[in-house]
Amino acid sequence: MNPLLAGDPAEVDGHRVVGRLGQGGQGVVYLGEAPAGTPVAIKMLGSGLDDPEARDRFRQEIGYARRVKAFCTAQVLASGEFAGTPYVVSEYVDGPALADVLVHRGPLRGAELRRLAIGTLTALAAIHQAGVVHRDFKPGNVLLSRHGPRVIDFGISRALEEVEADGRHIVGTPPYMAPEQFGGAPIGPAADMFAWAGTMVAAATGRPAFGTGELPALIARILTAEPDLGNLDGELRELAARCLDKDPDARPTATQALLTLLGHPGEAPHDTGEQRLLAQGRQSAAPPRRRRWPLGVAAVGTALAVSVAVLLLRPAPEAAPRPPAAVSAPLPTPSPGTMAPEPVTETKVPDTGIVLHENPADPLWVSSYRSTSSSMVTGHVRDPATGDFAFFGNLEEPIVSPGGRFVASLTYTRLLSDGFETITIRDRATRQERKPRTVDKPRTLMDPVWAEDGRRLLATVVDYDYGGDKETRTVGFAVVDAVTGGVTVTEAPGPFRSRYAWGSDFAGVLQRAGDGSVRVLNLNGTVLRSFEGVGELETGGAVRSALGTVFPTACPGTSRDIRFWDERTGARKGTARLPAGAVFHGWLDGDHLLATVREGRRARVVMADTTGKPVRTLISATREELDDAVFWFSRK
Repeated sequence: MNPLLAGDPAEVDGHRVVGRLGQGGQGVVYLGEAPAGTPVAIKMLGSGLDDPEARDRFRQEIGYARRVKAFCTAQVLASGEFAGTPYVVSEYVDGPALADVLVHRGPLRGAELRRLAIGTLTALAAIHQAGVVHRDFKPGNVLLSRHGPRVIDFGISRALEEVEADGRHIVGTPPYMAPEQFGGAPIGPAADMFAWAGTMVAAATGRPAFGTGELPALIARILTAEPDLGNLDGELRELAARCLDKDPDARPTATQALLTLLGHPGEAPHDTGEQRLLAQGRQSAAPPRRRRWPLGVAAVGTALAVSVAVLLLRPAPEAAPRPPAAVSAPLPTPSPGTMAPEPVTETKVPDTGIVLHENPADPLWVSSYRSTSSSMVTGHVRDPATGDFAFFGNLEEPIVSPGGRFVASLTYTRLLSDGFETITIRDRATRQERKPRTVDKPRTLMDPVWAEDGRRLLATVVDYDYGGDKETRTVGFAVVDAVTGGVTVTEAPGPFRSRYAWGSDFAGVLQRAGDGSVRVLNLNGTVLRSFEGVGELETGGAVRSALGTVFPTACPGTSRDIRFWDERTGARKGTARLPAGAVFHGWLDGDHLLATVREGRRARVVMADTTGKPVRTLISATREELDDAVFWFSRK
């Protein structure tokens, strides 16, 4: 304990403040004394809970935390605000943190390690039963008292997580965070089980399962690498390996894991608290299958059996508020017309030197972007009312539909799932989010693109080479209906790296065939037309333009010349010659092309006419910044 500093409170909520126990990212922890003389820990939270909504969430989360029974936890006793600063009063645990023990004493062994595992699982079972997810389980939040391990600081991270979900902060401790915590999605109890396993590995070996070091490399190991379990052995090793599965649904619950260590690996009984949080955390996940305990559980010994029994017989927590009911909403009509000839405003992309050169008369604008300039891949979408960009999620590529009603995203973490994939469809009109199932592994979706109706999404289906021993093959395409959530997958094999694009009137697709020809297919995969000798199919598909309904190809031997071909007859309709070093990105509107031009250390995204001549700058930045970002244009 350290002495108090100038400005520290002398008393909080009737508790006398005695000294400082520590200070961290979430605030300052004081040693206090209750009116009856009982020692308590008082945590004064730092910045991040400034607005009324954030404080309401904090009060709700602490309300749940106060329902957690003191089975291997430091019980929350009181909470409130002192001089405008939120605080939490909890039971004081006289003992060092596991993190300090590992530094000064080294790894745990034998019975001591097993007691730690059982005690912390008992705590997590109690926490989850009360409807709480810890979100920051780690050696620093496990105290080793003379009466056994105690878990602290649950119920705080969620309030901070929701107010700091702007892409600039990571709530949690990266070496112990689960893969899904880097995706910006709601987090369930399975993330605590991942962190629990990582903590057990650290307790047994002295180091986290995925190491430490630079954040990008650490995140990459958590997302893709196998954990290093070191000398952890026996059933604890097997259990830790299951809890470190990349797929949250494959991890056992705290109660299941506890039963495993107690010698009863059967599934746990119905657990309303855990089941509710699983539904909140992963909307696509079905509730876990449950059955009664095996009769042999009655033989489990003494205090632990009593603790587990009390957990399971406690009343279920109050049901979480239901989301608003779905409401029907008509599809918006995307803005018609072509782009204005000149920009009149400059909009700076937040936290970058990238500038958007815009005109209020433009029917298209930058509606979303993905950035890799920081230690995390982040997705951002634009508010159609204010024009401001908002954080969408980590490891996301959000694409806004024409008219702006839907936002679709394929998260990078989809590559980690073993069973099947989903795509996120966020409906801005109804405020609902769908995650329709798309393809089964080893297949994955690539390069989604919206139809002009603002309802359907086309994506290429690839048989992905996860192990590196097989050739990655393009096997077909998928069409997703954003309104109904329906998904149709059509088999239409193509060569490596080929992509599918919308055809005219969005009633079919274009494909580069294995023989080099460009084919027009209907949506069931039947070949309608085939054009040979037209060149390499370029991005953008068939577009109704000033040249007619045409599709673009790259001329053999040069990247500057783009040719346009009639989608009905295959007749050549024109050629655009782009500036040296330019990269073609397809049609912007019926009169203009989209391309990137690099000029020394600078780069521009330009609007060009049908001959390839740039007529207006749309985005400007350094080459480095523009290379680290992807922008999507859509009709307003």
